[in-house]
Amino acid sequence: MDGALSLACLNADLDAVEAALRVDDYAAAGVCLDDLDRHQQAWLAQPGALADVAGLTALESRQQQLLRTMASQRDEAARHLRQNVAAGRVARAYLTAEALS
Repeated sequence: MDGALSLACLNADLDAVEAALRVDDYAAAGVCLDDLDRHQQAWLAQPGALADVAGLTALESRQQQLLRTMASQRDEAARHLRQNVAAGRVARAYLTAEALS
């Protein structure tokens, strides 16, 4: 992809990240994010890359939305973990109380 980088290619990289996240394939999402970062750096190093302000703004907006989605998923996973820990504590307390009676 590096030979013919364009905003369309960078948007395709974002599509790949989103697709991996939709199926909870976090390893693939990580690889896609690394590819996106590498492609963005190469694209921005090209002469005239900053000329398409509207395209860059749209790309940045998509990236920000993706970051918000990822943060939301992270927060939801943390909430589930906290609930599971609390449920485990309750279950152990109940079993301990049962054993003492």
